[in-house]
Amino acid sequence: MKASALRFYKFNRNNNVLGILIFLWGFSLPSTGLAKTDAEAVQKVVAHVHASYEKINDLQADFVQTVEIDGFDTLYVSKGKVFIKKGKMLWDYVEPGKQMIYVNGSGFQFYVPDHKQVIRSKVGGQSDAHLPLKLLSGLGRLDQDFEVSFEIEAPKPGEAVHLKLLPKKGMGVNQIVITLIPSEEIKGVVIDQVVLYEQNGNISTSTFENVQINTGLEDTLFDFKIPEDVEVIDGP
Repeated sequence: MKASALRFYKFNRNNNVLGILIFLWGFSLPSTGLAKTDAEAVQKVVAHVHASYEKINDLQADFVQTVEIDGFDTLYVSKGKVFIKKGKMLWDYVEPGKQMIYVNGSGFQFYVPDHKQVIRSKVGGQSDAHLPLKLLSGLGRLDQDFEVSFEIEAPKPGEAVHLKLLPKKGMGVNQIVITLIPSEEIKGVVIDQVVLYEQNGNISTSTFENVQINTGLEDTLFDFKIPEDVEVIDGP
């Protein structure tokens, strides 16, 4: 496998986790296939999640991502900081190497300074891999693509929320488990952890800490100008 292809594979793996946080930003998730009482409880919690994120203009957090690769004992671990502002995102990886993923409007760009390479792609298209990114641009709805239930049980007021998402069509994962925790700052809940159970047997976990809300992030933070001396690869 060529180095550029390998780096693009690594990008797509990270992009799965990126997409989950993107679709949480516009959370709207009626459930199907549940008993009536369970469905009503899920819809009530999801409405609370949606109301919480309506109060968030911008968000930043430290993240740790771990990937359990099927057949290997060693975990792949990456760390960094994520910034979000209504339709814009920046994932700034600092470990194990510097990488930056910019999402702005209809496109995203993946920049690896050490490799002098930028991979760019549009939000949208027919690819299932782009499903979460389509949600960012208002081209998709989660209730069309997932069934949702409680991963553990219906939470009591003030407790963490654990939701399980089952895709209705192929998108590279068998299920997704999302944990949200109470936030006194917005009188609601914020993201704490996302676990992806991928169809290839890998398990990807993203945990978020030191979450800061509505600090007034500048739009310029999300602007990325491609340096003149880098290779540009157009992805699907």
